[in-house]
Amino acid sequence: MRRSDRHEAKGVTLTELLVVLAIIGLLATIAIPVYVQRTEEARVRTTQQEVREIAKAEEMVALNHGFFVPIQVLDDIAVDLTSRTTRTDDLQNETDTLYLIDPFVNVQDQMAGSPPQPTLQDRDTNPRVHKLYYFWQGPFLNPTRVHIGDETSAEPQRLSEDLIRRDHVLDPWGQPYRMYSPVGIVGSSAGATNLGSFNTASFSNGRLTTSDDRFDRFAIVSFGRDNLSDGVSFTGDDVFYYFGIVATESMFRIF
Repeated sequence: MRRSDRHEAKGVTLTELLVVLAIIGLLATIAIPVYVQRTEEARVRTTQQEVREIAKAEEMVALNHGFFVPIQVLDDIAVDLTSRTTRTDDLQNETDTLYLIDPFVNVQDQMAGSPPQPTLQDRDTNPRVHKLYYFWQGPFLNPTRVHIGDETSAEPQRLSEDLIRRDHVLDPWGQPYRMYSPVGIVGSSAGATNLGSFNTASFSNGRLTTSDDRFDRFAIVSFGRDNLSDGVSFTGDDVFYYFGIVATESMFRIF
C-alpha cells in the first residue's frame, strides 16, 4: 500500500468530532427556541380564529333562538322530527338545569331574578325556551378539540349521554374556552383550571356570576398557555373576542 493510500483511509480525529458536536449543539440552541416560539405563535393565531368562531356561533344562536347558550351546547344537533327520538349529541340530552342568557336583558337583572335566568327546564312554560329545545337549529359550531372526561374513545355512538354533556370545546393548549358576561365569568365553577373539574355539571352550566368581572361586555376567552386568568391587567397571554349586545348602554352595539 502506498503512503498516500494510507493517508486517505485515515478516520475522523477526536478534535474534528468535538468540533462537529459543538456546531450541532450551537445550532440546536438557536433552532429549538425559534421552533418553540413559532409553535406558540401558531397556537395564538389559531386561538384568535377560534374565539371569533365561537363568538359568531353564539350570535347565530341568539339570532335564531333569542339566547346565548353554554359553549358546549353549540355543537349539539337537533331532535329528529321524523321519529321524535333523541340522538347521542342531541340538545335534548343536555341537563334540564342548564342556564340560558337573554342578550336583550341586563345581566344584573337576570341574576337578581327580574326576570329570572331561564333554564332548559322552563321549556313548557317559556315559549322561547320551548322553541329552542324542540326546534334547535344547530349545530352552530364544529370544534376540532373537545374534552369528554376520561372516556378513551371520541366516537359519539360509544359515549354515554352523561359524557356527551361534557364535550367542552378546548383551545390549542388543551384547556376549555370560557364565556364572560359584562359582570363576570359564565358558569358556576368556570374558573376551575383542573381538567378533572370539567366533569361537573356546574363548570359550564351557563349560570351568570360576578367572579372575574374584567369585561364590560360578552366575550369568549382562552386562558392561554398558563391556563390562568390574567385579571384586569391584560398583560398576560389570555386571548379574547367581544360579542353580543351591551344592554346597559343607551345605544345597542354589536361586536
